[in-house]
Amino acid sequence: MPAFSWLALFFGAFYFVYGAYLPFWSLWLEGIGVSAEQIGLLLGAGMAIRFAGNLLVMEQIKGAGHLLPVTRWLSVFSLLAFIGFYFSHQLWWLVGLTLLANFIYPTLMPVGEALATRMVVQAHLDYGKVRLCGSLAFIVASTLVGALVSNVGSEWILHAMVIGLVLMVLLSWLPLHPAPQDVAGERAKASLKATLRSPTVRRFLLITALLQSSHAAYYGFSAIHWKAAGYSGTIIGYLWALGVVAEIGMFAADKRFLQRWGARQLFIAGAIGCVARWLLLGTTTELGWLVLGQLLHSVTFGMSHLGAVRFMTRQLPAEQLIPTQSLYAAIGLGMVLAALMAVCGSLYESLEGGIFLLMALVVVPVFFLRFKPTTVAAAAV
Repeated sequence: MPAFSWLALFFGAFYFVYGAYLPFWSLWLEGIGVSAEQIGLLLGAGMAIRFAGNLLVMEQIKGAGHLLPVTRWLSVFSLLAFIGFYFSHQLWWLVGLTLLANFIYPTLMPVGEALATRMVVQAHLDYGKVRLCGSLAFIVASTLVGALVSNVGSEWILHAMVIGLVLMVLLSWLPLHPAPQDVAGERAKASLKATLRSPTVRRFLLITALLQSSHAAYYGFSAIHWKAAGYSGTIIGYLWALGVVAEIGMFAADKRFLQRWGARQLFIAGAIGCVARWLLLGTTTELGWLVLGQLLHSVTFGMSHLGAVRFMTRQLPAEQLIPTQSLYAAIGLGMVLAALMAVCGSLYESLEGGIFLLMALVVVPVFFLRFKPTTVAAAAV
């Protein structure tokens, strides 16, 4: 199967599952009797273990040829882990399975992104277009699951995820052409330790950690907050879907309108959007303002992520792509996000919407952090 089709289907399956998990997993936990503080701790623990999972798994990938088999086995083990949630709702069981599932399943994100960036270099893949296929699947999932929660019950959150994981397992075993391989003359993949010695990479990781982890309150507690404000699961699903529609628009516009924007410009735009969005969500639950806040997802996540891809594909040597992708997922989308998720869980009952205002403060340092340009990579997105 051609690289574009394979990755479009794989991202579609992965983000369908993520579209059920990210907006609604807190509601599934609430539905089985877990308290807000325990939800925050479970979500935070899950995000924290991603750090170890991303680093340990990605460190074992010695070259591009390992990406496809690792993707396939991670898909299988992810399915088995989430099936485990059917067997018990005891807190100790939930903690254990949360750690296991989040050690395995989220690692598919950096592995899939590494496959995509490899195809950018190897087959001139249009990253923006293939990535927006995942965003479309996220919309379908968040809309569908929101309606199921309203009309059938929160137990369908897990059902939808398991169905999506079955599809992802089947799709991942389809052949991929061209197969990922190291480019002739390319040096062996750099180690994580060697990659972290680069001051530019460290500055990049700090910037992306601040931008992405500022979404902690949104990812963990927006559904609970909006439900408490009187919105149904269907409306919450539509709001999440709207955010991803805006994200799709940003990815689709990238190649045509944003190619002259460098990583630094995209990061600053992302930071401005974060401040505006979290101030909005922290001060009102009026539907019109929530719609505007969700449209800003195109900036807070979309531009920030495009900035990260721009940095990795234009400003890194090829041997640092996989380790930097791993560190980006482990730190910005794992460890730092986990810490803020736990903080939000402990503060939500007292601050409620005020936790979004704290997220606005998180991104302020981005305006003052800069990194020096480095050698342009072999390919650009």
